[in-house]
Amino acid sequence: MAEIRNILLIGNVGNGKSTLANVLTGTNEFEESTNRIHGNSEAKSKEFEHKRIKYRIIDTVGIGDSERTTEEILSKIRDKAEFINEGLNQILFVTNGRFNDLEVKAFGLLNKFIFDNQVADYTTIVCTNFPDFENEEACKEDLQTFRGKIANLSMPLASTATIYVDNPPIKGRYKSISEDSRKASRKVLLERLETCQEVYQPELLAKFIKMIDEFNLIIKDTNKAISNIYNHLDNNIKYLGEFITERENIVEMIENFKEKIKEYMKERYTTSTLSHAALLSGKALTISGIFFPPTLVPGVIISASGLLGVAGSESVAIAKENATYKLFEERLVKDKEKCETLEKSQAELKEYIEELKTIRPRFENSEYKKENIDSKKIEVISNVFNNFLGEEINIDVNLKNEKTEHSTGKKAGLAVLETICLVPPSLISIYFIYRANQEVKSRTSLDDMEKIIKNWGEEFKELEEKKGLLKNEYDKIMLCKEEMAKLLPESER
Repeated sequence: MAEIRNILLIGNVGNGKSTLANVLTGTNEFEESTNRIHGNSEAKSKEFEHKRIKYRIIDTVGIGDSERTTEEILSKIRDKAEFINEGLNQILFVTNGRFNDLEVKAFGLLNKFIFDNQVADYTTIVCTNFPDFENEEACKEDLQTFRGKIANLSMPLASTATIYVDNPPIKGRYKSISEDSRKASRKVLLERLETCQEVYQPELLAKFIKMIDEFNLIIKDTNKAISNIYNHLDNNIKYLGEFITERENIVEMIENFKEKIKEYMKERYTTSTLSHAALLSGKALTISGIFFPPTLVPGVIISASGLLGVAGSESVAIAKENATYKLFEERLVKDKEKCETLEKSQAELKEYIEELKTIRPRFENSEYKKENIDSKKIEVISNVFNNFLGEEINIDVNLKNEKTEHSTGKKAGLAVLETICLVPPSLISIYFIYRANQEVKSRTSLDDMEKIIKNWGEEFKELEEKKGLLKNEYDKIMLCKEEMAKLLPESER
């Protein structure tokens, strides 16, 4: 026999369980609810001693509360599992004498998930609110009628031990009468409990606890995965938006450079043309100086001036072009960093989506779902999985981070070589004048950059579409997050 006798009180809302607990313990520690709809919200226990026998009264929440789900009611009983695991000496099934199918359903619910087929042998039906409970003949007469009615609802309960008590509220002018009635009722109850020496240990309780704990873990893991997906989707949208904006700014910058370079190339063409003309004139005078010496020195000076002008215009061109490319490449470095940040965030997002997918089979195969313990919670989680994982999600954003082939050294070397080629007498200057004129028309100085931003331009539409897709997924996961949060205890929301 256990050192302490555990007595479990069960019954529908408003049948007086908590009042009976006060009657048994001789205290007022159990809240005697006057609300016949909602009843008490928490399971509670209290120990007391009578004739050197220690008892622990375990009051449960009312079954049949329209505001509580089946799972909530069962979970409240599960909170007292440590006491129930020790063994129960008796289960007091409290009724107000008007036994109905709701009470049978309540008993069947506990029998299915917590107790077993032997539970009726350790159960006493306590009919409360029976003022004539001390009249043995009145009790027998009512019991005969009572058992006849419940036989149609539950044969095991029809043969269950039954006692009658009266537990009126201690209020108003009849307070002394109520106290006397409670004392007499307590005597009846304790006399019954003194005979209940055998210990009943429910075999299904461990399975039920495991079922509840596993499902609560599924809820916790699902909430965690959804929160991670929510946060990473938010980051992806943010990073992608910044990425698109940055590239748009680079494109705008290059467009502005193009106009500046166009004006600069016109100036370069004018300078280059004049320099090459001077170079050609100087060469002509130098050559004529062979036959007419006075023109030799002026020819050399004019040739040198033209050559310096050509070299100077090329040097300035290379310097300005290099400055433009340097700025552009600095922006490309930042663009690459954003690419890497976005790709990392995408990889993490994929991991959390895969994690959510692994939780789904756990939910589908859970005993909790198979037994349909709480249809409301099950429906919420099913909707979350169906809404977010109903279709394959493609969150990949294919980013191209390109690099220019611009080389200042190559440009400078080519310019030096061209300058050397201009020294000997030739008509090559005419070709260079023509080339400079063509560059003004085609702006080939920014070819590499224009190629890159052209490729980007083709990607913008795809990136915007992907951003829209991510926003749609974000809206869906936000709703899922809100729904799942409702399943958590208020302290964890």
